[in-house]
Amino acid sequence: MVDPHLKQSKTEGYRSRAAYKLLEIDTKFKIFGKKTKNIVDLGFAPGAWTQVALNKSKARGVEPNILGVDLINCLPPEGSSFIQGDIFSKKTHEEISAHFQGPIQLVLSDMMANTSGIGDNDHYASMELCDGVLLLALKMLQKNGSLVMKFYTGKEDQLLQKRLEKVFHKVHKMKPAACRAELREMYFVCLKKRKDNVAIEEVFDGEEGRV
Repeated sequence: MVDPHLKQSKTEGYRSRAAYKLLEIDTKFKIFGKKTKNIVDLGFAPGAWTQVALNKSKARGVEPNILGVDLINCLPPEGSSFIQGDIFSKKTHEEISAHFQGPIQLVLSDMMANTSGIGDNDHYASMELCDGVLLLALKMLQKNGSLVMKFYTGKEDQLLQKRLEKVFHKVHKMKPAACRAELREMYFVCLKKRKDNVAIEEVFDGEEGRV
């Protein structure tokens, strides 16, 4: 059976079917606002989410500054930038800060650890990545900024949601139609960050972050 989203992505020039997940999220939550200029795309490769961000931003009259970050080297779409790095690395955080020279309005993360086929293991690996994304958002995402983040469902969903609710006024869970039904992936869509800089201790109950 032909995957309709895969076929559509080839017709419309997107690098992967993942584009339609972000398009659906934006249709519902309007994450690409007129004040959303600085955007970081974590787990960037192959670049479909950055393509969506470029198109949606320009359609709303914004000339965006989009930076993709991934462990895998990847050529960014025209009009965007890319760095190869690990979000748990201090060096990568410094490179992101140096690129934007100011606050970020939107953090996107379609990151997923390599799956093992063992549900709990995949879930915990996903939660670790999500914590890494959240740590970055605590210090780089500006007040009223937004975060869209993939996660693999499991026992720690509620703990992660509670952490996110300490940082954002509105936190939604969503499984876009473009997600394959058999996979346990979903997305947190977090809107209106409460304040510019949030201390790790406020969110992780005294736990130390890895960065």
